Amino acid sequence: MTTRLLAVSVLVIALISFPINKTVDVEIKISKHEKPVQRTKATMEEKRANKKMAMNFAQVGYGWNKTQQQCIVKLFTKESRFDHFANNPKSTAYGIGQVLKEKSQDPATQILRAYRYIGHRYGTPCKAWSHSLRRNWY
Repeated sequence: MTTRLLAVSVLVIALISFPINKTVDVEIKISKHEKPVQRTKATMEEKRANKKMAMNFAQVGYGWNKTQQQCIVKLFTKESRFDHFANNPKSTAYGIGQVLKEKSQDPATQILRAYRYIGHRYGTPCKAWSHSLRRNWY
């Protein structure tokens, strides 16, 4: 629909701009945009921002102290290096916290879902980190 409107607009402008007794050639090329490339890796700047956001959420949203925040850094570094595009091909784990069946590519959503899981299953990030060291997963 938009393409037709554009073509009609070009023809109207051509007819208004040129006298009726002259021939006007109008060439319209339409190109469709290709699908955007699916990103598979976060930039270092994005990873730093994700880490900062995770620390802010831990402190403000959960009241986790510096010790707990250090465990989060260790856990998320091991799992994804704070990359919100991190994908585990051996499971359905995805994102910063490598939460199973995670679909969101939004770092904030991934962090909050990981924190909810950590709080529900382990109580604290350090207990989750301790489990990760023993079992290689949390």
